[in-house]
Amino acid sequence: MLKKKWCVAACAVLALASFVCGGARVVGQTLSPPLTKGLMMTVPQIGRVRAPELSGGRGWLNTEQPLSLAALRGKVVLLDFWTYGCINCIHIIPDLKRLEAKYPHQLVVIGVHSAKFDNEKDTDNIRRIVLRYEIEHPVVNDADFKIWQAYAVNAWPTQYLIDPAGYVIGKVAGEGNYEALDRVIGLTIEEFRKRGELKEEPLKLSLERAKVGDLPLAFPGKVLADARGGRLFIADSNHNRVVVTKLDGTLIETIGGGAAGATDGAYDKASFNRPQGIALDGDSLYVADTENHLLRRIDLKARTVQTVAGTGQQGHSFGDYAGGAAQQTALNSPWDLALVGRTLYIAMAGPHQIWLYDLDAKQT
Repeated sequence: MLKKKWCVAACAVLALASFVCGGARVVGQTLSPPLTKGLMMTVPQIGRVRAPELSGGRGWLNTEQPLSLAALRGKVVLLDFWTYGCINCIHIIPDLKRLEAKYPHQLVVIGVHSAKFDNEKDTDNIRRIVLRYEIEHPVVNDADFKIWQAYAVNAWPTQYLIDPAGYVIGKVAGEGNYEALDRVIGLTIEEFRKRGELKEEPLKLSLERAKVGDLPLAFPGKVLADARGGRLFIADSNHNRVVVTKLDGTLIETIGGGAAGATDGAYDKASFNRPQGIALDGDSLYVADTENHLLRRIDLKARTVQTVAGTGQQGHSFGDYAGGAAQQTALNSPWDLALVGRTLYIAMAGPHQIWLYDLDAKQT
């Protein structure tokens, strides 16, 4: 039985599931609530607001030179205020990638990294996170909170949308806002294309990943030593696999392919998505398949991978949970595992909680 045993920290509060628009008319038409299901947009009766410039950053990544909003006229700009120690900020990275893929020539996403902790202010540390999460848009190190203050931001993550004329469209905070952002971006592009004020040439970037060669391991998240079996199990997170070696590092085998996925089956067919924590129970190796929001079991004897908990969708439940069928319970970024007796403890990073999985009952 998998249960939420206790909260390590207060559950994250997802703030402001609403846009605050800079004018009564947005992209040529009045937008009234609800913009999308579950999300309300308010349109205050105030004049249009020119977006503040991106001044005061300590350094830029994924671009050869600092960017300015003035130079980005003709583009829709999405500012993503984030800090890499915030799990909610990490959760929206896939949404940003989806938007970038859908509007590759019209939308420019800029990550504004406003650090919560001192170590997060270092540009080299931010660079490692950019590489780890394969971020391919420009990121500015806003360590002194100059841009944060200019936009009156008060929560991580917060996104601001800016139209091709350089005016603020609105802002939204928290997770789960892809549909709203997508719709407003689409409307903005449509309107400014009609006006002839949209630039659709791709922005030239200088990606950090282009400066790094192939690596035998890519941001390995966890290592488990099996002294009795003379093995090391390595969660090779960015290669989406588990690597098994001898204690001296000699390769024995790999489990899972390089492409992200959630396929069960034989070692060479199975797939993971940035696996992290691992725990060994006899011939069973349990894996926290973090970005799939799944718990997987590797049968070391049968050489197969099986999903034992999670639905594949990110869970959003908070508070006490009485337990239930493991494969019918949505998980939220399982990050680490510890086995005590017949109970598997799961560090559930999304809601900042510890969950329990009963190996015998096979329930959550």
